[in-house]
Amino acid sequence: MHAQTDAPKAEAARTSATRDLRGFTGASLPAAFPGTQFHGRLRLFGNMLSVDAVQTTKPTRKESTELTRRRLIDGAIEIFRREGVASATTGRIASAAGLKQPSFYVHFADRDAVLGAAAAEIGERMLGRLERQLTKFDPGNVKGSIRSAYESIVAAFLAEPELTRIFLRHRTDDGTVLGRVFRGMVDQARSQLVESFPRYGLVVPRHTAQAHVELLVAGMLGLLEGLLDGRLRDREVAVDALALVTNSTLRSLYKDRRG
Repeated sequence: MHAQTDAPKAEAARTSATRDLRGFTGASLPAAFPGTQFHGRLRLFGNMLSVDAVQTTKPTRKESTELTRRRLIDGAIEIFRREGVASATTGRIASAAGLKQPSFYVHFADRDAVLGAAAAEIGERMLGRLERQLTKFDPGNVKGSIRSAYESIVAAFLAEPELTRIFLRHRTDDGTVLGRVFRGMVDQARSQLVESFPRYGLVVPRHTAQAHVELLVAGMLGLLEGLLDGRLRDREVAVDALALVTNSTLRSLYKDRRG
């Protein structure tokens, strides 16, 4: 009698769990994770665990291919982080992804191809941080917004010191795939900053905006290099200095605009 009474409850619990898992692993995933390893693996995990899918659903060929490709990119980035770019051979990358070396060439033509994909991944993370900070700008608190943006960007870069060193070392090296990808990313960041000037209430000729952005980008990259190399030991003071320079630049542009 007790078992019969509990059976509907158990079935309801299974149905609820299946519905919740599908919701969590489907369209409700955060927009910050589209196409990432997190999104793909979590969706696949949900498919495998859902009550209905255990018996009927398998990952599609496209999903399996994408997951394997992501594993190779992640393997390359992890080798970058632990041992540097020189150690990222196709065999090492395949091994880090749990694959045999011949499987590598099913997904990437050569070492440069996966290095380029890994560099793009690193660059996109960095640009994503920049974009998020630009959208947080508060016109009513220019000084505070700039200081907060720099602090967040510096903290994010320094959280991945080895990847940041690789980025800084190769960003101007057009002779390597890493350099070409990173240079393109930095150029994109410059363009985004130039386009953001109206958000700061500044309407200036494009060449004026480009000149000031060049100085700000150089300042940020120099600050990161100084902190990573130990030349700058106080991060707060360094961020304050860059924020002060930026505020001074903006004030001078406002003054010039008003005549």
